[in-house]
Amino acid sequence: MAMKAKYENELRSLQSWINNVNNGLVSGMPIVIDPGSANNTCYQINTVANGIEGEYPFYTKELKNISTNLFKSPAYGAVSLNTTAFGELFIIIHHIVQESVDMAIWREIHPRITGICQGLFCDGYYDSAAEKAVKEVESRLRELFQILKPGITVPAKVGDIIGALLSENGAYQFADLSTTSGKDYRRGIYSLFEGIFAAYRNPSAHENLPCTKREAMEQIMLASQLMYVLDK
Repeated sequence: MAMKAKYENELRSLQSWINNVNNGLVSGMPIVIDPGSANNTCYQINTVANGIEGEYPFYTKELKNISTNLFKSPAYGAVSLNTTAFGELFIIIHHIVQESVDMAIWREIHPRITGICQGLFCDGYYDSAAEKAVKEVESRLRELFQILKPGITVPAKVGDIIGALLSENGAYQFADLSTTSGKDYRRGIYSLFEGIFAAYRNPSAHENLPCTKREAMEQIMLASQLMYVLDK
């Protein structure tokens, strides 16, 4: 399911305007632009530019330049179109529509993590998205415990589950323990699982933990990495 970026409405409206103008240019029809429409288009361009700044800083700079140069207003009030700037705008906006920057990173995130927290993240609820990502890792650990230790009650504490599955003699085999590197890898992964729950899951059970967009994505990416380990 496609999620909306914060600038989605402006992006779609801008795309529609670009398509209409482009159709007019292709058909040879005169392009008539009133000052109000020009101002609204520049507002939409700048809104999109600000929205993509973290992921596409080059596009942000170019879009702001385009908004300055896209229209020309002669003294008598008519607004003319700078077709060179329009061509640049056409390419950039169509790229962003095809690969919305807020969504691009999610192709690299584990599907279960994406499904549970992408919508929250894209809507700006970064703390909730990060918390749910870690909770989903816990859910997967509990599922694996039931699979690998049938008939045994799943421990209430996630730390006990991690020990039963991921310790050196744990039930979940994901590394070659006949090699030093394999043993080191298993020990490191075990520490990562312990760390993510000690740092994020346990504290969030007692209070709301606010986090920035960057902090949330870092937590989500760590949860995704651990989820992929559990897929091995």
